Amino acid sequence: MKKTNFSFISAVAKLCSVALIVALILAVAVVPASAAETLSNSPYATYTYWDGYGSKPAVEIKATHEVVHVFEGNDFGVGEFAEMQHTFAYKDNLYILDSGNSRIIILDKDYKVVGQINSFKYGEEDITFKGAKGLYMDESGLYVADTTNKRVLCTNDGVVTKIIERPDDPAIPATYDFAPIRLVKDSSGYYYLLCEGSYYGMMVFSEEFEFFGFFGADSVQASFADAISEFIKGLFETETKHAASMKQLPYSLIDICIDSEGFIVAINSQTSGQIKRYGLVGTNTLKKTSGYQAASTDSYNFADSPAVFPDRTAAAKQGYLYSKLTSIVADENGYYYALDGAHGKIIMLDTKCNTLSIFGNGRGEGKQDGTFITPSSLSIFNGDIVATDFITNKITVFRVTDYGKTYMTANSYTVNSDYIEAKPYWEQINALDKNNQLAYRGLAKAALKEGNYDLALEYAEMGMDQKTYALAFAEVRNEFIANNFWWISIIALGIIGVLVAFLIVSKRKSIVVIKADKLRIALTAFYHPFDNLNAVKYKNMGSIPIATVLLALYYVSSILIKLKGGFMFGIVDLSSFNAILTLFGTTGVVVVWVVANWLVSILFEGKGKMKEIYCATCYCLVPMIIYNFAYVVLSHVLIGGASSPFALFSTVCYVLTALLLLLSIMVIHDFTFFKSIFIALAIILGMAIVVFVLFVILTLWQDLLAFVIGLFNEVTFR
Repeated sequence: MKKTNFSFISAVAKLCSVALIVALILAVAVVPASAAETLSNSPYATYTYWDGYGSKPAVEIKATHEVVHVFEGNDFGVGEFAEMQHTFAYKDNLYILDSGNSRIIILDKDYKVVGQINSFKYGEEDITFKGAKGLYMDESGLYVADTTNKRVLCTNDGVVTKIIERPDDPAIPATYDFAPIRLVKDSSGYYYLLCEGSYYGMMVFSEEFEFFGFFGADSVQASFADAISEFIKGLFETETKHAASMKQLPYSLIDICIDSEGFIVAINSQTSGQIKRYGLVGTNTLKKTSGYQAASTDSYNFADSPAVFPDRTAAAKQGYLYSKLTSIVADENGYYYALDGAHGKIIMLDTKCNTLSIFGNGRGEGKQDGTFITPSSLSIFNGDIVATDFITNKITVFRVTDYGKTYMTANSYTVNSDYIEAKPYWEQINALDKNNQLAYRGLAKAALKEGNYDLALEYAEMGMDQKTYALAFAEVRNEFIANNFWWISIIALGIIGVLVAFLIVSKRKSIVVIKADKLRIALTAFYHPFDNLNAVKYKNMGSIPIATVLLALYYVSSILIKLKGGFMFGIVDLSSFNAILTLFGTTGVVVVWVVANWLVSILFEGKGKMKEIYCATCYCLVPMIIYNFAYVVLSHVLIGGASSPFALFSTVCYVLTALLLLLSIMVIHDFTFFKSIFIALAIILGMAIVVFVLFVILTLWQDLLAFVIGLFNEVTFR
């Protein structure tokens, strides 16, 4: 048997060590600050989310809306407001529901009082509506959702023409609480009535208020774990106890409106999928594009989360509250405005679910203009956004800025695929604000439409628009191939010819490419698993230096995937990338696997030694190493798309690696195949136990260190 060429192995090991150190230095040191860290602590800073990272980093942009008025009741000469629940704009008037005073204040487009309704005539009776929570008006009259009195007042010229109470219909559950809060009417003449706390969706009425049924109820999304839990409970609980156990209910709707295209839009009490636009059959039609595909927004979080909340200093002092959307309105240009009642934010979105801006603020004392304590409703009036506060009883009027007008114009053109028309507006936005992601994306689409593919690539990468980048890259690549077809063909045929000739000659003359036996066994274990693993087990052909080099290559290649992978196949947020976490997720997992493997083998009379387990495990990583390096190269050549070519490749490599690990257990420990499967599961359980023990040890060590430091400080101060 030939001796191993240790000088070659040593050189490779040194090379990998240098590469590992360089990768660590680059990954840890060369990490730019997140754009979110530049955010202002101003209570009404305007920001948006940047898509593409897989998360939602908040980035401050120029103000799209500014406060132009803040009104109280005394400013109108009508006395103080009490419990402002809702406002509704119709034509040139704004109707303010001053619920606590049982009155409706009517303003004109200059925000001057032009009328006041304190009660309605119903025959000889004067009907008041204290506790009402909703208004609606159209050409047929004014409607009041008289929540406390559980009715809807249909009025015209101050006279009640009809009172809608709970319909006498068997389709309505006996426990249903008929407490109306919102009413809207679609273009077909159907009324949609939303009741407080309803899990059944909206009640649908005809123009004559004949009850048709419920519409738009949310379904309970049960996971596989929920199904298993329910099954286990059914096995061990009595029928009576199981029937009495708490059931998960659908989320209730909170507010509804009609958008510019005539769709019903609603918000619910969920923490994701809060906004829905209902189609004809009552399903959500909103879609959000991520990467190359547009997916339903049923699980998309439209609001803030702790990771993106921009006022982080204030949030840390006050304690973070999860966002809760409480009101929604739509304007005639196809934009939605959702009100975050927990934080006083107003979220502006388009029909593609792009977040254009988030402005306003809350959770304070609501004394500064543009801030709230408990915002209760939104309405669009004469182009302005009117927000009410239930606690301060103030009306805040936001008006779009010049920047906001240009922004909305550009985005409207882009949403309608008029990319060339949008270009000059996006250029203005980009010149004014480099933090606006939609500007980069709009300019990328315009450049692609004009055939300026290099510019499209540049803007698409800046705006993290993988789809536009892939379309432009395809054109650039096709043009390059067409212009250099003969050279590419000659080089490709030459390479193929050389490889074929080498294979034929090496087979005839039995040429061994890798002469070092241990190195050859390590690198070819993935396609000669039994022979090579038996050599490791019975012929002492395992090499710790080679195994360590392979483990280092696995780590380095995993880092290179994130730092040097092609843009079309993956976007990495360098501000959150951590090489240490990657080390734990690669090398750390392998080390824990080896330790757990050895411990389990002791319990089940396995015959493997620690060296054999370590070497065999690292040899099994070769398919993943090949995949990682191939990904880094090919991701810059292949075209990205919804069906990535790497999906199948990675699946094959993962499955092959898992199978090799299973075979390594079988050979190294001399187990049968089925026992090896059991041992593999036991190893995974053992890994969880090892990680838990390490976590406990680190926690105790941290507590001990804190105690020693505290004791030292106490002695020093005394």
